[in-house]
Amino acid sequence: FWRGGAGLSVALSHPAQGERKHSNLCCRAMGGLAKTVQAGSSTQAFCEEAFAAEMRAARDSTKPSEAEEQQHLADIELWTMALGVGGLLLAGRGVVSPLAMIALGLYKFGKFAILAHHSLHGGWGRSRRGWYAQGWYRRVVDWLDWIFPDAWVAEHNKLHHYKLNEDTDPDFVERNTKIVHDMQLPLVVKYAIVVVQMVTWKWHYYASNTLKALHAAKPGAPSKTELDEPITLPFLLHQAVSGNPWYRALAADLFIRVLGPPFAVNFLLVPVLVGMLRGNIVPFCSAALINFLGAELYTNMHAFVMIVTNHAGRDLWWFDCPCKADTGEFYLRAILGSTAYHTGTNLIDYFHGYLNYQGEHHAFPDLTPLHYQRMHPRCLEVCERFGVPYVKEPCWVRVKKTADIIVGVAKHRRMAGLASEHVHAWSTQAKVRND
Repeated sequence: FWRGGAGLSVALSHPAQGERKHSNLCCRAMGGLAKTVQAGSSTQAFCEEAFAAEMRAARDSTKPSEAEEQQHLADIELWTMALGVGGLLLAGRGVVSPLAMIALGLYKFGKFAILAHHSLHGGWGRSRRGWYAQGWYRRVVDWLDWIFPDAWVAEHNKLHHYKLNEDTDPDFVERNTKIVHDMQLPLVVKYAIVVVQMVTWKWHYYASNTLKALHAAKPGAPSKTELDEPITLPFLLHQAVSGNPWYRALAADLFIRVLGPPFAVNFLLVPVLVGMLRGNIVPFCSAALINFLGAELYTNMHAFVMIVTNHAGRDLWWFDCPCKADTGEFYLRAILGSTAYHTGTNLIDYFHGYLNYQGEHHAFPDLTPLHYQRMHPRCLEVCERFGVPYVKEPCWVRVKKTADIIVGVAKHRRMAGLASEHVHAWSTQAKVRND
């Protein structure tokens, strides 16, 4: 990729430039490890080890200070709490308030996508990861949602992140929605099903599909092949009613420990308390209930747009085999299997849940939102130089591409084997040369 041989001298005077030249020289010295792209009559080298070194350098050179990290975390917590308090006050006025629904929905989204997500990844340190949302009290205070925190760690952190867009990825959209593909229904009806999924997916699909990861090793568990398939709420209820003991235990855990607390707090306790404070004859406020129901629909939709679309679309890749973590192949798949959205400011990034840096996040899952924000320009530069396509589009464009995958009119691109060994399939430099 780079010309000139004075890598060491450049590294001494220009560290960033020197890292690039030095990694290239090291890659050449390894002999035979660089892959080539056949593009017409010319070839273009791709060195997996150099790419990995550059990605790590991009991470290390953009690390914020501890003081900056703590201030940014405090700001996020303040913004989230302001949305929650403001939404609660609006919801408790005794009238139906769309503004209350949006504020509460954004509060729930912030708790889920930003604070819980990055805390449980260890972005703000192992200590915070150890206590965040653990136990009844901390779950209510930190993240009372339809998703059980320990189940999220098992399913999302361990399985999804290290099996991205493989058949064993529990969140692989194309496989999980095969039932919709196979439905003998008009296409417009299938797209309508997507809309319904958008406003119900967390409790209809994600609650049970994450919880199964905690029950996978228990006696009577289904085969691995069956567990790789999605477990939605209707499927779980059907299996439990049919008498399967493993599914019965999963259903009981789901309703008592996972779904019960957020349902009781949001749709029973809050309306009762609001009714009591307002002096209602019957201590219940139906307007507060409607506001919380509206907030639930909105936060599901918002989270679907920002989360489910992260790794779905005809321009992203499916992988047929696993790879080792923290390698050039792992970082490459993080980019090839992910999409980013609009980025750049805290307002834009908060609205996206700081999920608009998916390539960086899947390469390095335990960084903070601020770190991803600062690393992003360097990551783009590294990908451009190595010919790695970094997909970045508005979220509404990605919703359409995800919907196309769900209804079955589009498929992910197929990667047979390691992506680093099939550079011609994805390299932007090969495409430019062929054009």
